[in-house]
Amino acid sequence: GRRLPVEHCISGSDGWLIRKEVYELLDHGTICIKNAFGSLALPEALKKNEDLEEVELVGLCTDICVVSNALIIKAALPEVKVSVDASCCAGVTPAKHLAALETMRSCQVEITGEEPLKLSVICDSVSGNTKQAGEWIAEGMRRAGAEAKCFKIGEIDADFVKQSCGVVLGSPVYSALMTADMRSWLQTGARELGLAGKLGGAFATAQYTHGGAELVIQSLLEIELVYGMLVYSAGNSEGHPVIHIGPVGINGNRESFNGMENYKEYFVLYGERFARKAYGLFR
Repeated sequence: GRRLPVEHCISGSDGWLIRKEVYELLDHGTICIKNAFGSLALPEALKKNEDLEEVELVGLCTDICVVSNALIIKAALPEVKVSVDASCCAGVTPAKHLAALETMRSCQVEITGEEPLKLSVICDSVSGNTKQAGEWIAEGMRRAGAEAKCFKIGEIDADFVKQSCGVVLGSPVYSALMTADMRSWLQTGARELGLAGKLGGAFATAQYTHGGAELVIQSLLEIELVYGMLVYSAGNSEGHPVIHIGPVGINGNRESFNGMENYKEYFVLYGERFARKAYGLFR
């Protein structure tokens, strides 16, 4: 333990003992004393069970002891199913917990008990078009396995947004700018949501094809950068249809192709792509 920040789990101390409630539930079992994060005695004890089909691990900390023993067991017993119940583990930080789960998953350790990632869409909406576009984005996020919700400013579930690892912002275009209410909220209420470190995206709706929607999206992304968010754009990496910095919906221009329904595919697809990127970053 020379490099431990604080002394803990010292032999004979309370922190070293098996928790009383757990110990009382053990009708039988083998206790392996480990002098490091991983135990070499543990796989040797497991090998004595010739009918062993699966080993499940739970405990603390995900990114230290759990991952160490999972990889040791997998290396010693490559044909035995090794799983970790993520809901019964915790890391030094939430980010390190997720990173350790991803490391184990890469080494063919099955991860169970994971809650879906939470993602939020927040928008201002005057006519209802922008809220509809936000709901389509949330629909795409759910298709990718996330728990997603769309909120209008003033109707936000702050706890859900704080728990979200990604937030997409949207606004109607007014004179090539985001709405005054959206900008005011971004300078006040948004500061309380802990946006730093989250994945951020943006979208806009407009009445005119050349009304300045891209300027609004860029402005939203710039504010996200100021708040310390990780700005998302698939660019052309996802193939066609290409959505560079964010999807745009047009509902009023007198052109052959107009009406929000015509743009639904792009918003749903954007949400799906955004969620996949969030899973890649945070899982």
